[in-house]
Amino acid sequence: MYRFLTFVAACLLLGLSAPAPASEVIFPAGGTVGLEPPGAMTKADAFAGFQDSAEGASILMVEFPVEAYAEMTALFESEKLAAVVTMNGPVQPLKLAGDMDALLAAGSQTQQGVDYRKWVMIAQGAEATAMVTVQIPSTSEVYTDEQVLAALQSVRFQPRGSLEDEIAELPFTLADRANFRVIRTLAGSGLLMTDGPKDVVTDASQPLVIVASSLGSSPMVGALDEEQRMKLALNALQGLNYKKFRADSTDVNANGDVVIAGAGEDTEGRPMMLRQIMRFGTSGHVRTVCIFTAEQDIADRCDQVGKAVSLKDGDASNADK
Repeated sequence: MYRFLTFVAACLLLGLSAPAPASEVIFPAGGTVGLEPPGAMTKADAFAGFQDSAEGASILMVEFPVEAYAEMTALFESEKLAAVVTMNGPVQPLKLAGDMDALLAAGSQTQQGVDYRKWVMIAQGAEATAMVTVQIPSTSEVYTDEQVLAALQSVRFQPRGSLEDEIAELPFTLADRANFRVIRTLAGSGLLMTDGPKDVVTDASQPLVIVASSLGSSPMVGALDEEQRMKLALNALQGLNYKKFRADSTDVNANGDVVIAGAGEDTEGRPMMLRQIMRFGTSGHVRTVCIFTAEQDIADRCDQVGKAVSLKDGDASNADK
C-alpha cells in the first residue's frame, strides 16, 4: 500500500509558489508535518511542501499513518533504494527534536534528463509518519548539503486538524464520494478512500480509491487532443508498476475524461483490478484510481467518484452538470 501512496505523491507535479517566512517551522497544506524551508524556498500551492522555481529545487512532504513507520523502515534499505536512487553511502539513522526516530538516505537521480541531488527521509511522530523528499538540480550552487540537512533536522509534527478542513484545502472538489470513507489527504493534492473499517490496508481486504491532482503540471494540458490524453492516462496507470498489468478497455467519454480498466498483480502476487478516470482542466488533470479485487467490484462507484471531481483551476468544463 505505502509504495503506491509514495508513487502518487511523487507524481504530483509542481505548481506556483506562495511566500513562506524563513527560519520558522511552516506546516504546508495545513498538515501535521512541517519544517524550516532553506534559502529562497517558498510554500507550494499544488502540493504539500516547498519549492524554489528559479532553481528547480523542491521539498515534497507526504504523511502516512503512524503505524506505517515500521513497514516503511523495512523497505528503507540501501539495496532497495539503490534500484531507483544512486546512493551516497548507507541509510543513516537520525534523532530529531523530541527524540523522534528518523532514517535518511542521500544520493542522486536523473529525472526527465535532469540530474538531481536527492535526499529521502522518513520520520515518526506521535500521530503520523512523514516522508520528506528533497531534490536539488546538480547544477545548482545555491543549496548546500549542510542547508538541506539542517532543513531535514528541523522537521516537526503538530496535532492533526479536522480531516474535512484538509479536504477543503485540496486543489479540487469532490461532489460525490460514492459511500467511500476518506482515510486521509495526500501531499496536499490528493486523498485516499476505502470501504471498510481499516485505515491501514495491506492485504487487499478492502478496496482503495486515490484521487490525485496535477494542477499546474502544464499550461497546455487543456489543449491535449484525444490521442494525447489517452497516452498520458495509460502512461500514468502503467507507472503504478503492478505486475502483469494489462489494459482491458480504454475510452474517452463525452466530457473528455479518459477511462481505463485493467488488471494486474500486487506485490504479493494477488490478482487486482485497476480502474482510472482522468479528468482535464485548463492547467492540469486529476486522476481517480481504484484498486480492488474482482469480488469487491466497485467499478461503478469508482466512475461515480471520478465524474464528481472538479479541479479548482477556474475551468468549470471538467465538472458534470
